[in-house]
Amino acid sequence: MRRLVMAAVLTGVLVGLMVPATALGAKPALTCPAADSGYFLVDRQEWWDITVIGFEEEGIQVYEDDGVTFTDEFNEFAAAAGFGDGQGLYDFVWITQWAVIDKNANDLVCMKYRPITPGNPAYFFNGADDQASTKKS
Repeated sequence: MRRLVMAAVLTGVLVGLMVPATALGAKPALTCPAADSGYFLVDRQEWWDITVIGFEEEGIQVYEDDGVTFTDEFNEFAAAAGFGDGQGLYDFVWITQWAVIDKNANDLVCMKYRPITPGNPAYFFNGADDQASTKKS
């Protein structure tokens, strides 16, 4: 009888240890991975604003002084990249690219800076949906 009780207690302790470990490993809904992963939560406007900063870090001025009109430089860059003009590139980032990342369409995604290298300019980022690792119902 004593062995049976000891086995039951040991089983209970082991199960108790496993449950918190599993719970801690799960990603809460509507969040990004842990901060040390480099991902942080952004909305669509923040994604665009950070992208603009990346273009400017690469020496491509995006807006005229009015903050609305795209510069000739940005229009030329966008055309050379196959987007027609600055508005086409803006639409790609704001609509097309965003839709691919924001799978649950809640206007929040996780963004991560990438190392800046000759093949990876400052306006390239990693993105993942804020629900990417949660189960779908």
